[in-house]
This record gives sequence, C-alpha cells and structure tokens, in this order.
Amino acid sequence: MSSTNLLIVAAVASFLALGASGDAIGQPGVCAGAPEGYFVRDVRDCQGYYYCRNGMGSYNTCPGEFYYNELEQLCDHPNKVTCHICQQQTGVQLLPHPQNCNQFITCSEGVSYVGQCADGYAFDRRMNVCNPVARVNCGEIVQKVCPTEDNPTVVVFLPSVDRCDEYFICRAGTAVPHFCAPGLHWDSTNERCDVAERVSCALP
Repeated sequence: MSSTNLLIVAAVASFLALGASGDAIGQPGVCAGAPEGYFVRDVRDCQGYYYCRNGMGSYNTCPGEFYYNELEQLCDHPNKVTCHICQQQTGVQLLPHPQNCNQFITCSEGVSYVGQCADGYAFDRRMNVCNPVARVNCGEIVQKVCPTEDNPTVVVFLPSVDRCDEYFICRAGTAVPHFCAPGLHWDSTNERCDVAERVSCALP
C-alpha cells in the first residue's frame, strides 16, 4: 500500500475511532450530492477535506505538506493536485495561471476552476480575456516556470504576477500557490513574507 493511501486510511480510522461523526460543520450543503462515506475537498484550504456521513461533513486536514486530492480520495503530493485558493469569497474573479499562458483561473463565490483558452489564444492578464497569442505578452509567466526536477537542497520560490501576498513554491516542476498571512506581502528579494510597508510591490 502506498504512503498516500495510508494517509487517507489513517484519516478514516481516526473518524471511526470517534464514532465517525466529528463536529458538524457550519456550512450547509458541503456534502450535497456526495455519497455516504465520501471525502469532499475544502475549497478554502488545499490541505482540508470533509468526511460525509448522514448528510453532514466532519472536517480534517492532510498531514505535513500533503494536499487533498478529491479525484483520488486521498492525501497526495501537491504537484499531483490542482488547487488554487480564492482570496475573495464573493463574486467572480479571473486570474492568470501561474505557469500556463493559455490557461486561467476563475474564482466564483470562493471556488476556483482552471479554464482553457481556445487554440491559438492566450490569457491576457491586462484585459482578463483570451486574446490571439500574437497580442499577449507571456514572457512574464514563461520566464518564471519551475525547473523540471527538484533539488532537495534548494527551495525554488516564484513571486505572483497577480497579487502581492501570493507566492509559489516549486515541487516536481509544478508551481504550488501559497499566501502570506493577512497584512503581509511576499518579499521576493529575501524570499519571505514581510510587513507590506517593507516590501516594494506594484500589484494589488
């Protein structure tokens, strides 16, 4: 049995030890449409998930740096999970994809989805629309892609091209999004979160 399978089995065991009930969540409908015993991802935390039983969800989080993979129903490595946390919980926002110029992220009422531009088009972050590739400057994103292989002694950070409080950590060739605590901005020079007044950032 793989380590990731063991992680989710351990989570199930912990629920059963508690009578598989847990604390009732405050968000109605989080388990809507989910079968009994199903694990639903938390749209506000890449590591969080809900265990659904009797129409109610019990909350838990994956250990360490693992993200919850709802498609596989287990805690998984971040590079195998598509997860982007929306900072605004109401309305609709369009954001550039951190690595792929022909993709974009749509945040709708706090839930994120990855969108794809048609062939020959790329996402224009200035206008928030897909435009012909010839009209879009993708250099900003293309120059900041992750290396294909990890160096165990070096952590590769990438700044956001959209938000001052967002940054990315490269894992297995994938840029995994992270956010600084409220009131802090990402300092790409020192590669850490710092108070906004000490960080030079022209982004929102």
